Amino acid sequence: MSTYFITNQQIAIAPTEYKLCSAEQCLKYLNTLDVIGLDTETKGFDQFTKDILSLQLGDSKKQFVIDCSTVDIKLFKDVVENKTMIMQNAKFDLKFLYRQGIVPKKVYDTFLAERILTTGIPTARKSLDHLVFRYCGQEMDKSVRANILKEGLSTRVIKYAGDDVKYLHEIRDKQMVELEKLDLLKTVSLDNEYVRVLAYIEYCGVKLDVDKWRTKCLEDANTLDAKKKVLDDFIFSNDKFAHLVDNQMNLFDSELKTLINWSSSKQVIPFMRALGVNTSVLDKKTGNLKDSIDKSVLSSQKSVHPMVGSYIEYSEAHKVVSTYGDNWFDYINPVTKRIHTNYTQIMNTGRLSSGQKGNPKKGIDQKPNMQNVPSDDRTRSCFVAESGNTLIVADYSGQEQVVLANKSLEPNLLEFYAKGLGDMHSFNAKKIFPKELEGVELNDVKKERPDLRQMAKAAGFAINYGGVGMTIAKNLSLPLETGEMVYQAYFEAFPGLADYFKQAKEKAISDGYITFNDVSKRKCFVYGFEEFQGLHAELYGDKKFWTEYKREKAEDSHYFNTYLKPKVRNYFVKKGGIERDALNYPVQGTSADITKLAGVYLFRYLEKNNLLFKVLIPNVVHDEIHVECSEDIADKMSEVLKKCMEDAGDVFCKTVPLKAEPCKTPYWTH
Repeated sequence: MSTYFITNQQIAIAPTEYKLCSAEQCLKYLNTLDVIGLDTETKGFDQFTKDILSLQLGDSKKQFVIDCSTVDIKLFKDVVENKTMIMQNAKFDLKFLYRQGIVPKKVYDTFLAERILTTGIPTARKSLDHLVFRYCGQEMDKSVRANILKEGLSTRVIKYAGDDVKYLHEIRDKQMVELEKLDLLKTVSLDNEYVRVLAYIEYCGVKLDVDKWRTKCLEDANTLDAKKKVLDDFIFSNDKFAHLVDNQMNLFDSELKTLINWSSSKQVIPFMRALGVNTSVLDKKTGNLKDSIDKSVLSSQKSVHPMVGSYIEYSEAHKVVSTYGDNWFDYINPVTKRIHTNYTQIMNTGRLSSGQKGNPKKGIDQKPNMQNVPSDDRTRSCFVAESGNTLIVADYSGQEQVVLANKSLEPNLLEFYAKGLGDMHSFNAKKIFPKELEGVELNDVKKERPDLRQMAKAAGFAINYGGVGMTIAKNLSLPLETGEMVYQAYFEAFPGLADYFKQAKEKAISDGYITFNDVSKRKCFVYGFEEFQGLHAELYGDKKFWTEYKREKAEDSHYFNTYLKPKVRNYFVKKGGIERDALNYPVQGTSADITKLAGVYLFRYLEKNNLLFKVLIPNVVHDEIHVECSEDIADKMSEVLKKCMEDAGDVFCKTVPLKAEPCKTPYWTH
């Protein structure tokens, strides 16, 4: 017998599936352990409106299921806060514990550990039942989960709840072996600390100025109507599109209407083709042509017809209304009156993602993407501090460029930072376009030649993420020749980057994974690497393949078109993907690690100084951290935030320091 039930309900005889136990007996056993498994069963997904049904604590020998409706969970506060807690998907349970004022200091998350071990592998499963089967060779019956709300703490629910902590120690022990083999112990240490921070950020939430947002929504709706009217009026005034006019007017509505739904790409594509727009693009997934009216396709064709630009303006206005409109009122929590989003802690790049797709049948709420909120003041000024509080917003100055400089040690980039030459994009422009900018002072580039500065900026971002001349041309709607010219000029200006990029690509192709940095040792594994190696061996194992390839290509044979050509294309698509990720991920992932470590330092400070739940961390957006606190400690917290962020930067950036500048503000700005 290993399952024990702690309750103040009157139970005369315990079922054979578990034994009754007192809180004192439970605590006596738990205090003999250094590491404890922890899980909760809750009455829903929101910690502010739903209660904890049960708290489960234990190890492989004994599992204690605590009836939180009759037993005060705070009896276990000391043991939960001061022992190492093993949890599966810790962020969820932590928020419910925070609601009770319980803040575990040491957490190991089996879910995050598995994510770290399988980053880059989309087929990897991380649910508890899968981990139990993989590491413990046991099958768990998860069918009970759907009935917990109906049954409450029934006998089988108690047994099910106990089993959720029964295997956590064994999973952790075996994961640690794998993590050590792959040199990922520092990665898992960072993410296990950061999950406490991320749970706190979600718990704190952001304050929305409802009146200001409502005014914004009304203005946006009016803008959308005006953009739609431009498109509709064109249809009405052009006989070529008479078939798109709705002539079925009635007595109650005499206004002309169009039959085209401007928000339907399926309906707009034929309209664009009729204007002479080329809507055909290559589908990156299939390699086949498809029709698209994305902005990236239409932007370079504005000169084809004035309505192309008008449609782009309409689609942008429609996105604002549909994504950042009245739907945000539904995101406001009825208890806190704040918006609490959801973050995914580890993407392939190492970064966070934000937002959650709702599922009403399962009681899962839709949650907004707080990292994609438009950066204009009109929108962001709607996100405010509570009355009596202020926001402190701090971001890193050119985080990704500084990370790249530290990684590549490119002499010209190091020169820029050593001399404090100011605007990076103007500096790049001076290097890339020396003739065009001869005689123009560095500080005057932005004012006198913003076009060249923008090209340099686009080139830097594109190339640093594995882009080529075509990428630059596409991003800036330039001719391909100009994009290629800028691409070549960039590497002539920064020759050290070419060497760094070459080594990064070759290492990823050789290793089968991308190592982000030498501090955390975070990695992203190449999905399908064995298949890629097989292709490489087939193409380059001997010279016969290419001899055959050239011969069959010259004959344009069926064999060439159906077998050889697709095989070669598949190889180079895979190789190109690996190489792009090898340039992109280390910069993004290291930047993310720095921001995570800064969050850890900040959270530790709040814990140490008894400021948790008094000083809030409402949001994190890539390299930007928000703090909300009372006005009287704002100056001190600004200093603390700056120090936490810069100390974290120093851990990863040894040559060029990373600076952060906090800004006290009544609303989200920076």
